[in-house]
Amino acid sequence: MSPALCLLPTLLLAAAAAAAEPNCPTKCGDVDIPYPFGIGAGCSRSKGFEIFCVNNGTAAVPVLRSAGTRTIPVASLSVSPRPEAKVLLPVAYKCYSPVGRRVGASDGRVDLRPSSVFRISDSRNMFVVLGCNTGAWMNSGDGGGRYNYQYYMGCFTYCAGPESPTDGRCASVGCCRVDIPPGLTDTAVYFEQWPHDGMEHSPCDVAFLADKDGYEFRAADLRMDARRSSMPVWLDWAIREDDDGSALTCAAAKGRAGYACVSANSECVDSMNGPGYFCICKEDFKGNPYKDEGGCTSEEPISMVTSTPLKEAQGHYPDIGKEILEPVLQCLSAA
Repeated sequence: MSPALCLLPTLLLAAAAAAAEPNCPTKCGDVDIPYPFGIGAGCSRSKGFEIFCVNNGTAAVPVLRSAGTRTIPVASLSVSPRPEAKVLLPVAYKCYSPVGRRVGASDGRVDLRPSSVFRISDSRNMFVVLGCNTGAWMNSGDGGGRYNYQYYMGCFTYCAGPESPTDGRCASVGCCRVDIPPGLTDTAVYFEQWPHDGMEHSPCDVAFLADKDGYEFRAADLRMDARRSSMPVWLDWAIREDDDGSALTCAAAKGRAGYACVSANSECVDSMNGPGYFCICKEDFKGNPYKDEGGCTSEEPISMVTSTPLKEAQGHYPDIGKEILEPVLQCLSAA
């Protein structure tokens, strides 16, 4: 019998095993929902990883469960090569009439909660302020020093006239930006109370978090409809807490019930943004390190005809089960 025919039962058994997995949705609209995230009861690792799939009237949209009272739309979820989610967060604004009277405001508040699996990514996002006589800042984290909060971040921007701002330049003329600290779980923007009469070219103070590589200032942004605007923002996620509420590290989690890195070819990495850990596939392997079967698999394809005995290959492809592999070995031995 040819080696190719020997492998046919393997493919059929593997397909049957996959079909036997729980019937959990793997997409919401156009967004993939990889484990440990999930939609519905029993489909995610924990409540913190549960995603709601809602219909906004035109399409199915995934939103975060762990976002307090505000729903946060999810644009993407990633397990590998880094644990992150791209979401849409609201813009903060304070708008004025031509005579300088305030006509609308929002602080853009979002609270992911310190117990959440998410943290706002300090490495991939920045805080941006737009306006022509504007100062804005954010604060976060418990105090412990001179002031009430652990972090304060903000900047100031001014325009000598309507023609001063320049497309592509965010250097305190119509636009300013600053890096943000790690560990952020909530956002709320505060604006300085400065005169705004006669500023039809910049009727609103605007501030938001944004992807460092995804936003470039345009002078026309000074007249954006801030009330209807949101910005893409990256979140880091991790396995944050044990059942008793204690913060986890790789050293503390390994060998304990509930350890998340269950693929045989996965390894643990301590989180750099907040407490906890996450899992990655070892070098030369790819896939989902949070899945026991079919998790991290070799990047090298299995050749249909090979000089390497499959008994040796079993160590190289550990996600092939013994009940699947043994018939193939017997078949090839008789071939």
